[in-house]
Amino acid sequence: MQQIAHLETTVAISGEVDAQLRDEIAALKKTVQENHETVSPALEEWKRMKTLGVGISGLIALAGLTIGGLVAWAGDIAVNAVRAWLKIH
Repeated sequence: MQQIAHLETTVAISGEVDAQLRDEIAALKKTVQENHETVSPALEEWKRMKTLGVGISGLIALAGLTIGGLVAWAGDIAVNAVRAWLKIH
């Protein structure tokens, strides 16, 4: 009889613990959802800024390559002009 009473007490306590855990999990899920909704606009803005930064970096790289090509081309023309001026062929 004592074992049955102990078993019933254990089952009752386990049920209460399970209910408490379910309540805590539900509260945590709610908190996580609220935090996600709060942070979501900032994350989207960060992603947009990151994409914009990558685009700007690409444009800077392209401009650098273009300027480098122009300098190389102008340098070649300048060398030819100096050679022609000094009559060195």
